[in-house]
Amino acid sequence: MRLFPAILVAGLMSAGLTACGDWKNDPASLTARTTAPAMGPDCASCHGYPLMDRNHQYHLFEAGGNRDLNGAITCFDCHSQAIQFRDVVLFDSVYEEPSGERWRTQSHPHPGDTTSSGLTIRSLPLVRVDSLPQQHPLPMPTRPGSAPAFQEYITTLAHLNGMVDVHFAGRNSRPFLFQGQSASFNPTQETCSAVACHPNGKPYSFGSKAKGLPALNVEEAAEP
Repeated sequence: MRLFPAILVAGLMSAGLTACGDWKNDPASLTARTTAPAMGPDCASCHGYPLMDRNHQYHLFEAGGNRDLNGAITCFDCHSQAIQFRDVVLFDSVYEEPSGERWRTQSHPHPGDTTSSGLTIRSLPLVRVDSLPQQHPLPMPTRPGSAPAFQEYITTLAHLNGMVDVHFAGRNSRPFLFQGQSASFNPTQETCSAVACHPNGKPYSFGSKAKGLPALNVEEAAEP
């Protein structure tokens, strides 16, 4: 997989994007250079980041992710063509209490973590070790100055097309669960369909006040 240097991507974004939804394919701007020293790549230098609307806030900060998909939810899960990634395999040890309740080290990564009854998880009998294939986005390199407000990732050239593209990561699409349909996003209705993390078979409604669509409802997805 070829990686595009993050500083190049950030520089192209600054040169080619004048405002959201107002991108011009200007070769001169795309190849422009500056003599000013660069502190490092910064997503927030081109647009608000991280996005803090209710939908992004829920998925990125509250949902928690799924160990059988890609773990914690990141930008890559919904914008896979715009983010560089790598395939990884995580090993998840499963321990069991005398009561039968099981605990996983991927959910409790610190050796001192304890169960609800106060027992140290790693002192319990080991039941098995699961291999978890996942796809993880490549993080931006550390830059001088203050740390970013949210983890930034290395983008691809697809991030520079001036569009808000939604392409679900392959592991988030489970056609066998949805009558052969692959995960997709309907920008008109603001709904996600056939996404593995919403397996109830109904489209998931994002909601949009500007479009007069219902607010986000995690429990009951809206019909298309």
